Amino acid sequence: MTDQMLKETLAALAERAPEPVDDLAERALRTAVRHRMTRAAAAFSAALALAVAVPAAVGAVRDDSPSHALGSSDRVDIQKELPENTPEQLAIARGCVRKDPPPDPQVMARLRSKHPVPRTTPRDVIGPLEDYRVLTSMPVPGGQLAEVGSRRGLVICVSNGHDNTMGPMLNPWPGKSNRGLFRFGAPLRVDGISQTQALSHWNDLHAVVVGRAKPEVARIRVTWDGGRAAEAAVRNGFFIAQTPTRMVPDRNATGAMSKGAMSSPTIRVLRVTGYDAAGRVLHTWSPKVVSESTGFTSQDCTDAMTRVRPTLCD
Repeated sequence: MTDQMLKETLAALAERAPEPVDDLAERALRTAVRHRMTRAAAAFSAALALAVAVPAAVGAVRDDSPSHALGSSDRVDIQKELPENTPEQLAIARGCVRKDPPPDPQVMARLRSKHPVPRTTPRDVIGPLEDYRVLTSMPVPGGQLAEVGSRRGLVICVSNGHDNTMGPMLNPWPGKSNRGLFRFGAPLRVDGISQTQALSHWNDLHAVVVGRAKPEVARIRVTWDGGRAAEAAVRNGFFIAQTPTRMVPDRNATGAMSKGAMSSPTIRVLRVTGYDAAGRVLHTWSPKVVSESTGFTSQDCTDAMTRVRPTLCD
């Protein structure tokens, strides 16, 4: 999409938006997982999310309270539990939470005039770039799929070292982290289940699972429906796994933007299994709530949209 096309898309939405802009932004941030997309909507989602949506979507993080995620407190400095990085890793981490240029300011002014939004900026929510570390990563076609994080939370990123496929979407650490990131009861826990755009083509996706693991966990295997399974990259107490998928034509799309509409396929996580160095099963997590099998972010715990509270919130 060209800059002019993006500007026209934003302008059209500003003129006819029947609901508050933060609701539009919330849906924009969720499109890769749960909603249909068109080529125009995909570019709009990234631009609008970075311009005004991230503060609205990450309601659990305030700009004056950097370490207060879901169950966290100031009792433990989570930053000290993050791994040391090489200069190359730090560059990847900072690139993953970079600040993208905002959309056309006149268009955004018109959006705000119709529906005022908080003046907190994406950078207020993301926090200092120097706080972020690569927690774990794995190679994917064209670059790296990485989980990066700071005391504020985690970000899933696909990058070739220069460009990222999507803007940063911060998810506060789920669970009760007031005693630290690794004081949960089981040998491992899942922190996020999502789909993110790949580098190879605009309609290629990665179905991603991220989480944390204790030192006794040597290997983790993620199993999805449809016979899909993958080994996770387990490093520094964090893990990430992915299976490739693609956008598919949305046969149920209606309305003005239905032509060329695409939908992310439903891919369900069946289980996440951790093994020790001898190959013995230490723990198997499986979804306890239906919605957890297809997607989970810590925003599901606070967004007032997810009707059944995911067990991964705790």
